[in-house]
Amino acid sequence: MRKTALFLFIFSFALASCVDEIYLEVPSEKSNLVIDAWLGPTSSQSYVRVYRSAPFLSGSIAPNYVKVPVTRMYVEVESGEKVYFRNSPDSALYYRPETERHFESGKRYRLNVVTDEDEYQSDWSLMPEPSFFDGFEAVAKEKPVYVISGSTLVLVNGASADLNVNITNPSGEEVGYLINTTGVSEVFTTGDAENCVCNCYMDEPLLFSGMNLESSGSGNSPKPVTLAELDVTSLGRFHIWSTIKTISQANLEYLQLINKQQRNTGSIFDPAPFKIKGNIKSVSNPEKEVLGNFMVFQENAFNQMVYRSAIYQQNPALPFAFDATGHVKFNCKEYYPYSLPYTPEPFLP
Repeated sequence: MRKTALFLFIFSFALASCVDEIYLEVPSEKSNLVIDAWLGPTSSQSYVRVYRSAPFLSGSIAPNYVKVPVTRMYVEVESGEKVYFRNSPDSALYYRPETERHFESGKRYRLNVVTDEDEYQSDWSLMPEPSFFDGFEAVAKEKPVYVISGSTLVLVNGASADLNVNITNPSGEEVGYLINTTGVSEVFTTGDAENCVCNCYMDEPLLFSGMNLESSGSGNSPKPVTLAELDVTSLGRFHIWSTIKTISQANLEYLQLINKQQRNTGSIFDPAPFKIKGNIKSVSNPEKEVLGNFMVFQENAFNQMVYRSAIYQQNPALPFAFDATGHVKFNCKEYYPYSLPYTPEPFLP
């Protein structure tokens, strides 16, 4: 994506020109056991990772986690049934359940992990009911946006739209929603050739800063939630894909603590870093420090075509600002080198 590439170039130049590298001796700290467990309604949505924590190093993309030997791992159903999780040589830290297993809503589940050193067990967790969606709406608002002007990015007063949908959970209990949204943007160029491929399509993976977490509130009334915020800097169409995990209120509060730490800027107004304990404990020593959590969830998908031209027409009072339209010889990849090499299915005639 052209705009993303410009951002990265400016950021890299700033780092290279303004920062000297300083190497410090950092005292080693004892690592903790981490059990990161997600149980969805099917085997393919479920996994457990077991490893030792690693120190965070700025600029490190893949922390050097150490795999922990596991002798036995299973999810226990309250009725007494056990579903075993197994690790294959090519799956690194991941353990997955037996194939073709389903985990039903309304039932309670508990994770059990036995290592060479100890046995660990989670709290009982209720599989929530699946949620439902309706009432999609794009709500436009005034906002500073970056637009492409020639080969530079310019911050101007423009407009964006909150992409909202109503979510209802039939259980009547307060639950949480973990929302992940990606999209594809249609962008335009002008061309000299008669058969110019002047429309391109760009992946837009970052549509929300940090974790997108919401609470359903009490009762089973529809809750409006924002799937993503879309800068309206083009009149091309935009297609969003969202996955919404419905989780318990306790697991929502756990993720909110993680989100708070991830958004920590290091200012004096931010809380000091702290270890976040989940719902997994050592059977022999409940006070032993164990990181990670057993997350039980339902997952639904939602997708929608957004017409930015309609947002523009319906909000004449907003100060929309648009990217400059590039001019090419044969196809728009000359101007948008990271565009997709094909037309995604939602955009086909």
